[in-house]
Amino acid sequence: MLPAPGKEESVTTPNSTKRPRARLAVRAACAVAAAFVAAAAGTAANAAAAEPAQKQAQPRVQAAGGGLNYVAMGSSFAAGPGIPPVQTSPGASACSRSVNNYPSIVARDLGANLTDVTCSGATTANVLTTSQAGLPPQVEAVGPDTRTVTVTIGGNDVNYLGSINVYSCQTSGGTNCGSVDRNKIEQAFTELQGRIANVVNAVHQRAPQAHVYLVSYFTILPDAGVCPNVPLTDEQASYERSIASRLAGATAAAASSTGATLVDLAGASRGHDACSASPWVESYRPPAGRATYHPNEAGMRAAADLVESALAAAGETRTATFRSAIEGKCIDVRNSGTADGTIVQLWTCNGTDAQRWTYVPDAGGTLRAFGKCLDVTANGTANGSKVQLWPCNGGGAQLWVPGPNGSLVNPQSGRCLDDPASTTQDGTQLQIWDCNGADAQRWTPTV
Repeated sequence: MLPAPGKEESVTTPNSTKRPRARLAVRAACAVAAAFVAAAAGTAANAAAAEPAQKQAQPRVQAAGGGLNYVAMGSSFAAGPGIPPVQTSPGASACSRSVNNYPSIVARDLGANLTDVTCSGATTANVLTTSQAGLPPQVEAVGPDTRTVTVTIGGNDVNYLGSINVYSCQTSGGTNCGSVDRNKIEQAFTELQGRIANVVNAVHQRAPQAHVYLVSYFTILPDAGVCPNVPLTDEQASYERSIASRLAGATAAAASSTGATLVDLAGASRGHDACSASPWVESYRPPAGRATYHPNEAGMRAAADLVESALAAAGETRTATFRSAIEGKCIDVRNSGTADGTIVQLWTCNGTDAQRWTYVPDAGGTLRAFGKCLDVTANGTANGSKVQLWPCNGGGAQLWVPGPNGSLVNPQSGRCLDDPASTTQDGTQLQIWDCNGADAQRWTPTV
């Protein structure tokens, strides 16, 4: 272990061009394989490795061998309809579940083992008791080994997106727009806090050690007025703002009553509404293939950042300097660079951001600095393969799990992060090498 220091998804503009791409990682094995025992003692030679050949910042299949067990549940504001590409996980196409939704981004950033069961159109009943799109209730994805759960739910229970789409259709002169039953919405609101609380309690029953994060819905409308691509009357806009406010309030109250952590996306997204200069959601007239009033890529990235901040505040991730057993030396990003392929090196410990790495204590996963991940060059597995900084992509080249004597093992190769020839020279590029228990392979996180 690392040392401890109407339904919202009634999408007006369907995405008809979605194609599956690289799979996201799902529920990899938790334990480090027995093969990762210390190899014969000896000093690692400084063998050169090939430089990266057009590495692609695309999601890759994550190797087994550690990482936070993470389950994502919820409706379309978590699933990401209209954001390409679609996942290849079970039910992804029917649920319009994107590779670039916020759970997937968080999982790539952390090197977590993601089980993503989010589904467009989901209600609290679909999370707890009722199948959807031929899939079992979402909570069944949670098990005793689950440690982190994110949930965005409740919008469909109160017909949030369904009603705003109906009103936008009516006001823009559309036909067959449907109607809004405000009495039914009012009745649903009387039960909403309890329904969301029931979701959290069900997770805790199945996974007593899990930390649950309730992520509220994006803000869609500006605080006042509307714009041409958000065709609502003043009264309709006021009503939809009241739904949004009450939905956010019910989510916050459910978090408070159950001990879940609130991720206030509703508050953070104010000023990034569908009428803003930097929207996190689409308008009623989105580009082709996009979903009306649903999150875009910028919104999902922002939501992922908020979730990651909540994980850090809860202690599920930490930021520390990784000090070598060779006195006075640390893992360092050369010249504080952020370009793809920047060398990760040995350098005298100095407390700068170039030596601050975010990681998951105990479980393992990625090591991140400047928003990018410690990566084995060219996906290498051979002795002497060098390491660098690269966009987090969920691949095995970016997975690091705790090994004996403070070592950091890359399960894809079965080799350890190593200071070549136990050098003390600043600027030496780090590499992977057969695990041998030497000081050159011992790294201690120090907050």
